[in-house]
Amino acid sequence: LFPYTTLFRSRIFISVLMLLLVLTSCQEKKADFFEREAKEYTEKHCPTKMDAVTTLDSIVFVKGEDRIGDLLLYYSLSLDETSRKILMDNLGQLADMNLNDLRNSIALAMYKEEGVEFTYIYHDASTGEKIVELHLTKKDYQ
Repeated sequence: LFPYTTLFRSRIFISVLMLLLVLTSCQEKKADFFEREAKEYTEKHCPTKMDAVTTLDSIVFVKGEDRIGDLLLYYSLSLDETSRKILMDNLGQLADMNLNDLRNSIALAMYKEEGVEFTYIYHDASTGEKIVELHLTKKDYQ
């Protein structure tokens, strides 16, 4: 009985090890895909004027060590002083808007399914100064 138990345990161990290797390689492939997709989108479509004051400058996917990674979306805002003050006074609304858009985005469904985190980085178009950075995790958008 003992040799069969050891053999059975060895087979289970090898099966689990093979499964982990397959899952790890699939995870790496998705991360590579996300990285390539972000780079290609940026090269083909950025900068893109989103509205009168907002331009999408680039999208970057950064692979994570303990999770698949982060999608960074860089925007520049063309704001006068009054508009900038209004924005700064209403950052909660900007965060809510980004979260709502992310929750309803079909284009980002694959990223959300994999637990990608999203960071929205807004810069002043005239000075390059960072205005705000918003980070959304799976816990936020589910």
